[in-house]
Amino acid sequence: MSTTETPERYKYQPLKGDQRQRLRQEAATDYAAGSSIRAVADHLTEKYGSVSFGLARDLLLEAKVPLRSKTSGLHRPRPS
Repeated sequence: MSTTETPERYKYQPLKGDQRQRLRQEAATDYAAGSSIRAVADHLTEKYGSVSFGLARDLLLEAKVPLRSKTSGLHRPRPS
């Protein structure tokens, strides 16, 4: 069995202070621009390392961003 080192950017490190504030602001900006929570998490992962859906959601809630419903924009009224 071979053991491999986890790359440094993927090792868990708690987000605190300025770094958490920076991610919170970036998440809020992306979400306000129309990105889904999943897309926000993916974008933050590309820039900062592993960011889960749950963390992205928590960052948005901490930033007091009103979350959209799951069906937002998917259902349109039927024509009469």
